[in-house]
Amino acid sequence: MTSKERFKMTMERKLPDRLPVDLLWPRVETIRELKRHFGTDSMELVRDKLGVDFVWSSVAAKYPDHEARCNGELEGDAPGAGRTYIFHDKITFEDEWGIVQRVGADGKYVEWIGGPLVGKESLDAWNLPRTVLASVEETKKSFNAFADKVIIAGINNPFKIAWHICGYEHFMIMMALEPKFVHDLYDRLFAWESERAVVAAKAGADIVAVVGDVAGVNGPMFSIGMWEEFIEPRFKAMIKEIKKANPSTYIFFHSDGELASMVPSFIKTGIEILNPIESNCMDPALLKNKYGDKIAFHGAISVQKTIPSGTVSDVKNEVYARIKTVGYNGGYMVSNENSFPYDAPLANILAMYEAVQDFNYNSLRKG
Repeated sequence: MTSKERFKMTMERKLPDRLPVDLLWPRVETIRELKRHFGTDSMELVRDKLGVDFVWSSVAAKYPDHEARCNGELEGDAPGAGRTYIFHDKITFEDEWGIVQRVGADGKYVEWIGGPLVGKESLDAWNLPRTVLASVEETKKSFNAFADKVIIAGINNPFKIAWHICGYEHFMIMMALEPKFVHDLYDRLFAWESERAVVAAKAGADIVAVVGDVAGVNGPMFSIGMWEEFIEPRFKAMIKEIKKANPSTYIFFHSDGELASMVPSFIKTGIEILNPIESNCMDPALLKNKYGDKIAFHGAISVQKTIPSGTVSDVKNEVYARIKTVGYNGGYMVSNENSFPYDAPLANILAMYEAVQDFNYNSLRKG
C-alpha cells in the first residue's frame, strides 16, 4: 500500500495495512543521528527506512526588501539555522517580519525579543513584508520530488504571527480592549497566509497545515468567544478558498496545549486533522471516542516524557496503546507530538517507527 493510499483510507475512517507515521519537524541533531545510523546523506532514504508517509514542505517565498538588508546566516543547531537574517549582534537577529529573536545560552533554542508593533495601537505605519511567492508550477515541481509521499504544506497561524509582531501581552490586551486593531491586523495576515495556502492546494498539496499554538498546558490562551469573533470566520473563508482550489486538500491544525474545550469549535470551523494531541495534558483516547468521527488525529507520542526519558519498551508500549485506543478504525496518524528533543536517545526515536511496523493490525479488525 502506498503512503497516499494509506492516508486516504485513514481519513475515510478505514483501517489500512498499517497506520501512517510522520517525522514531525526533526531538529538538525536528530537528522544528523538518523543519517549516521542509516549510513546515508539522503533524508529521503532516512524517511524510507523509517517508513515515514509524510513530507513537510511549503510554498517558497522571497522577501526582496528584507533580503537586501540581511547581513549574515544563523549558524549552529538552533531553530532557523541556515537562513539569512539581519543580525543586531552575534546572537540577536531579525526576520522578514521585523520579529527579533536571540539564540539562548545553550545554542539550542531561541527566545522572542521584540517586534515592530510592540506597544503600538495603530497599523498606519506598518506594512506586510513585500513578498514574492513561488508560482503554482514552481511549487508543483518541488512537490513532485516527493510524489510517493503525502505532502503537507505548512503555513503560519495568523495568531502566532500577530503576537510575535505585537508582543504576547500587548496583543492579548488589544484582543480584549481594541478589537478593531485586531480585526484589521487579522484581515491582512489571513489574506497573506491564504494566498500561500491556495498556491499549495493548486500545486497538489495533500494537506495544508496551519501551525501556531493557541493553548498552554492549562488551557486555551483566549476564550472560545474570541476564537469565534476574530478567527473562525476568517479561517472558514480561508478553508473555502483552499477547497475551491483543490477539493481533495485536507485542513490540518497544529497547536500544543490543552485544547479539549476547543475541539468542537475546530470541527465547526472546518479543521479535519488535529495535531499534536499533547498527551501531557489531554487524553487522546477520550478525544477519539467523543470526536473521532468528525476529526482525525495526528501525534500523541510524548516528547516530554516517553521519548526523552522512557525505555525502548516504554516507547513501543505507548505507540501500541495509541494505536489501540485512537487508531482502531483509522482516523489517526502516529507521530511525535513535536520535535524530538535534541538529546533524545536514538534508540527511543527508532522504537516509535519500529512499533508502528510491528503492531498486529489484525487484532483491530472486526470479525
